[in-house]
Amino acid sequence: MKNLRRASIQKQILILATFLVILVSLVAMFTEPFIYGRNERDFQSGLFAGQAEIILDRFRAAASTQEEDAVLDSAARLGINVERFAPGSRVVGQEKVVSPSELVRHIKELLASSLATSVRRLLTGEPKSNSMVVKVDARRALIYQLPVFPAMLWLAPAVASGLLKIVIPLLLLGIFSSWLITDPLTRFAAAAKRVSMDDNDEPFQAEGASEIRSLAESLNVMRDRIQSMVEYRTKVLSAVGHDLRTPLTRLRMRAERSAEPELRRLMLADIATLTSMVDECLAYFRDPSAGEDFRKVDVSSLLQTVATDFSDTGINVTYEGPRRLAYVCKPQALTRALSNLIDNASRYATQIELTLQHRDDGGVQIRVADNGPGLTDELKAKVLEPFFKADESRQIGRKGGFGLGLPIAKGIVIKGHKGEFALLDADPSGLVVAIDLPAFEGPHTGGSDTLPGKPIPFVREPQNDRP
Repeated sequence: MKNLRRASIQKQILILATFLVILVSLVAMFTEPFIYGRNERDFQSGLFAGQAEIILDRFRAAASTQEEDAVLDSAARLGINVERFAPGSRVVGQEKVVSPSELVRHIKELLASSLATSVRRLLTGEPKSNSMVVKVDARRALIYQLPVFPAMLWLAPAVASGLLKIVIPLLLLGIFSSWLITDPLTRFAAAAKRVSMDDNDEPFQAEGASEIRSLAESLNVMRDRIQSMVEYRTKVLSAVGHDLRTPLTRLRMRAERSAEPELRRLMLADIATLTSMVDECLAYFRDPSAGEDFRKVDVSSLLQTVATDFSDTGINVTYEGPRRLAYVCKPQALTRALSNLIDNASRYATQIELTLQHRDDGGVQIRVADNGPGLTDELKAKVLEPFFKADESRQIGRKGGFGLGLPIAKGIVIKGHKGEFALLDADPSGLVVAIDLPAFEGPHTGGSDTLPGKPIPFVREPQNDRP
């Protein structure tokens, strides 16, 4: 089996086709006697003709009426309906008058049928019994009522033969063939989807047919090259961002010594914008949750701290949920994700609600809902793209960001916590950011770092991710 799974697709199909021929031959060899045994029409017809001929000979040899009655009684016990033909009676209907020598031939002719005839009788109804008059001698005759064979007697064996020899073997072999050939492709596609959704370092498994193994090896090589390019790009951008801090610091110091207050204010504002842009780009490319370990914390205290810090700055943020809820997460990264979401929502809404619920599987559900104008389905997909900035004319007088708030939050949830991140419509209006975090399975540092009295430092950076 292992060698067959690793063979080429062409060889697999050839082997499976050969196996089909063998399987059909074996099924036919063992089912033919069963299908065409006692249900064979010619056998039934021949058996009736032979019994009718024996009864005719015994009736002809009978010397008295009592012996004739005994012959007719024995025929009835055999299931053959035969009677004396009254002298002087006329032959009517479908009755055939034949001589004793023609008995067997006429019975086979009357009982003969084909598959087409059986189908026609099956659709129109059961056939009527035919009668046949056989002359015994000059003064005696017998009336035979020919048996009525069910129309299915021809049709059922043909259907059963086709099912057992062709349909069922092909169906079973088709299911097995599709599983054998497509199962590696299905797992391969699932692995490719996992790699595309998150930065999974697990390479593609080279298994299955030789073509699939060759494709997996090629994709692993391409994947390594792409990862190397991404790492090199991140290093370059990090180096550039780090080097930009020095000239920005010098510019800030020189601007502060400017003698013109208005010019100094404008220059410091531009320098602050450049500094914030560099910091956001570095945060996006470095992944804020990459360098943090999982810790067991009081996640309800974490959310309350974030809501309180925003409330202190004049933003209407409320918290709803349990007073205490232990959960294993990356608290610094989760705090940053929630801060980005609330700060972004505050640009378009006057009220923000932060809710927390415990899931039955040990995970948590976090919702950030606002009463703003909401987003269309098209914009919901676009705002999750990095550096996407919508129409600034809809903002409530606050300065926009760089389109990285939602992408950073999404990366922290999906990459950092293996959770789910979705944008939903609020009722009656507004936007709901739905975060579902699964129960963490693995080692983590003990103790809680976000219990009351030991809050996580609040970090808030301006963003602008939706219209």
